[in-house]
Amino acid sequence: MKSSTQFVKGTLILAFANLLCRFLGFFYKIFLAQALGAEGMGIYQLIFPVFSVCHALTASGIETAISRFTASRKEDGASFLYAGVSISLAASFLTGAVLWLGAASISVRLLHEPRCEVLLQILAAAIPLAAFHGCFSGYCLGRKQTAVPAAAQFLEQAARIGTVWLLCGIYVYQGKEITPSLAVFGLLAGEAASSLLMLSFVSPGRPDLHPVSKYLKKCRTLLSMALPLTGNRLTLALLQSLEAALIPLCLRKSGLSTADALSLYGILTGMSMSFLMFPNALTASVSSMLLPAVSEEQARGDQRRISLTIEYTLQFGLTIGIFCMGIFLRYGQQLGELFFQEPLAGRFLVTLAWICPFLYLTGNLNSILHGLGETGITFFNQLTGSGIRILFVVFLVPALGIQGVLLGILASQLILSILGILAVSRHVTPSIGLDSLVLKPLGALILSLGGVELMKHLCPILRLGGELFTLVLSICLMAAVYFLLMILAGIRKIFRL
Repeated sequence: MKSSTQFVKGTLILAFANLLCRFLGFFYKIFLAQALGAEGMGIYQLIFPVFSVCHALTASGIETAISRFTASRKEDGASFLYAGVSISLAASFLTGAVLWLGAASISVRLLHEPRCEVLLQILAAAIPLAAFHGCFSGYCLGRKQTAVPAAAQFLEQAARIGTVWLLCGIYVYQGKEITPSLAVFGLLAGEAASSLLMLSFVSPGRPDLHPVSKYLKKCRTLLSMALPLTGNRLTLALLQSLEAALIPLCLRKSGLSTADALSLYGILTGMSMSFLMFPNALTASVSSMLLPAVSEEQARGDQRRISLTIEYTLQFGLTIGIFCMGIFLRYGQQLGELFFQEPLAGRFLVTLAWICPFLYLTGNLNSILHGLGETGITFFNQLTGSGIRILFVVFLVPALGIQGVLLGILASQLILSILGILAVSRHVTPSIGLDSLVLKPLGALILSLGGVELMKHLCPILRLGGELFTLVLSICLMAAVYFLLMILAGIRKIFRL
């Protein structure tokens, strides 16, 4: 019961922080889109695959290893944290220096956009800060102490937005052009703020790392899990970087100019995907807690608990995903036009709505597999997904344009979910039927959509508050009806976790 309470409490804290940060980040993206324009957003988005490569190389594997070993060996948590931080910081300072010195070559030869050079040099300073922040977050999540990571997440977002808003105000006052580099300064400020908060409020205690042989033993233990994870994630991040560089390049082969290609890339990644990833705040919170929870259950040999965790995770992901799919199919065009004043953002959103059930499920399945120690399976699955997207970009985008990118995203997410479900299925003793997983959410979606349209038809007053008011009210009413129906259908069982 104590473990269940900690899981639910930790998930709720992270979910609240994630929702608040996504809410702030969503309007931040709107502000950036207006300040930078679609082309500027495209240039800004190009650097994130590079950031992913650097983070994969320096922190992500260590962070996961710290979380897992802290959860399964609580008495040695502080020792694992300090050993992990020392490894991660050494790698991050080296990686940051390489990125700073090689920014010009990377921007020209890999990203095919010389204007990214300055952005990469600023980004280099954020690499050690992100590594430090990640290690401490892994430690806190391993101990199921989510308050500090949640606060750090919020502070990071607030510092990022505040810094960019202040810099843009100064540039406008001075009559200077607003460039994507201001957004990267905001990213740097956010990482610095979250690292300071972690340093101030996380007190792991004195580590038992003396003599030196004990320290080296902890490092070897961490690296035994972190190195395969780092290799996996580095490979995936490199493939994502290749994909990001290929999309504008292949769009130009389809007949678009450089500016138009970057604009389309910016609309897709900086606008439409912002909407799609907003609900991921809920599923990402569950995902963060699943790895240490499953690791702890595996250490106790509680196979029944693992089976229930997997089943309720599937039900939760599909319930949220099917609901969001309906929202974006019905209202995606209006959302894109109203919030970004960009019809293409709405069109992309409607097309990509079909990935929602798979998108929100995949991350949770990967966390479960990591918690079970089956990192090789997640690597193979994600490698397959990246390969599919790259093939679609290379072979379909020159002929179909941006539609080839959208089709690749749809195909890869479908395959990823199928592979993930197959991988966890051998750990499950089924107790939830297909009706609860798929049929009930689909039925509730159809009834909620129809119910909202009927209410709007019978009560014309619901349409008198303007387009934005009507849109928000419709989505809220649809959510209320959908989740009421799902509660009546037994969705509350999820919270037995």
